[in-house]
Amino acid sequence: MFEMFATIVAACVAAIYGLSRSVFMTGVHRNLYRAAFIGIIIIIYVTYRIHHYIKFQKIKKLHVDLDDYLYYDKYTSPLYRAGYFISYLIQNILFDYTYMKRNFNFCKGLDVYDGGVSEYYIKFRNTWYRYLKLTLMRHRISLKKLQAFSCDMKNEMIIAALETPEEKELYHAFAKEAECHFQEHETLNKQTLAQFANYAEITPMFQRNILKHYHALAYSLKKEPELVAMVKKQEFRKERDVNDFKKTNFR
Repeated sequence: MFEMFATIVAACVAAIYGLSRSVFMTGVHRNLYRAAFIGIIIIIYVTYRIHHYIKFQKIKKLHVDLDDYLYYDKYTSPLYRAGYFISYLIQNILFDYTYMKRNFNFCKGLDVYDGGVSEYYIKFRNTWYRYLKLTLMRHRISLKKLQAFSCDMKNEMIIAALETPEEKELYHAFAKEAECHFQEHETLNKQTLAQFANYAEITPMFQRNILKHYHALAYSLKKEPELVAMVKKQEFRKERDVNDFKKTNFR
């Protein structure tokens, strides 16, 4: 798997380098493209700053600890998502390399032929078949669970910051109603949430966290059985192919 991954990464890097060189370095309209690229970066940065300023002002109105709230709010931010994914790939590659080195003679530099190369090819084929789809699905399910957890923590902080027991009871009742609806229907949307009692008295950020929480749970409930089925099928295929290969007489 390491060889295939390295090849894909190298091809992507080469393609990006070649495209950027032809567009920004040697292209006829390179100055125009450079200016457009810089302009896009500036627009993205300004939009990002405005969005975060508005968001911070809304959070401050909740009277929660800003640092704690942002800690959970950034659990699934784009940069952390990229970090999780890169870390996952690196761990996967290291595990696969260790497995190959331990189980196949040719990886140890021994001049021994025992059919292990063919078995390695079978393992390699089954590892990479739908590897990207499996990896992305695992990654998304894990992120959705993190998102559900972070939304729960943020809502707990919002409730804890409320001034009166009556307000806290109101928010707890709203969250309980959402939970009961999801358990019954396994779905929850904004239109349904708007029909709940005391909807107008609940802060929008609390409502948004509830929606994100149950959207994440709905995704996990839908995709986890698919993931388990794909993994079991892949493991069955790999074991079957290796066993059939060993039984085959090539003479």
